[in-house]
Amino acid sequence: MRVLIADDHAPTRADLRESLEHGGIDVVAEAATGAEAIDSAVRTRPDVCLIDIYMPGDGIATAGNILHALPSTKVVLITATPDETGALAAARAGAVGYLGKDIDPRRLPQVIQAVAAGETAYPRRLMHKLLQALRQASPERKHSPLPRCVISYCAA
Repeated sequence: MRVLIADDHAPTRADLRESLEHGGIDVVAEAATGAEAIDSAVRTRPDVCLIDIYMPGDGIATAGNILHALPSTKVVLITATPDETGALAAARAGAVGYLGKDIDPRRLPQVIQAVAAGETAYPRRLMHKLLQALRQASPERKHSPLPRCVISYCAA
């Protein structure tokens, strides 16, 4: 599996890289800005992009641009402070995950592997609000059953 890490904080990138590589995942590129992330993604074609939501160049816009250029690539947005607004923005951008940077480094490789295999990774505590917001945006789905969603990332 091939992963791109995009975060403007070099020590965070180093920690994420160490965690992923310790878990057997190949980090093919790192980027500090949205523009660098897009260029690196197009050049390296990673399976998963792990992108800081608040990095220079806007992580949400970066995610959308990468998904437009590489539709089969999975995007996981990361943040120091996961909240409902960020989770909704991540989902609307097409991200299959939204993680706190405080995720247990031993769990991160498992979560990224699960995402690559087709699962989603959003904090449980945000799922109810996220689903409510998505239903309100699509009134025709208000009473339809929810799709089965596998949560790889479990946080209080």
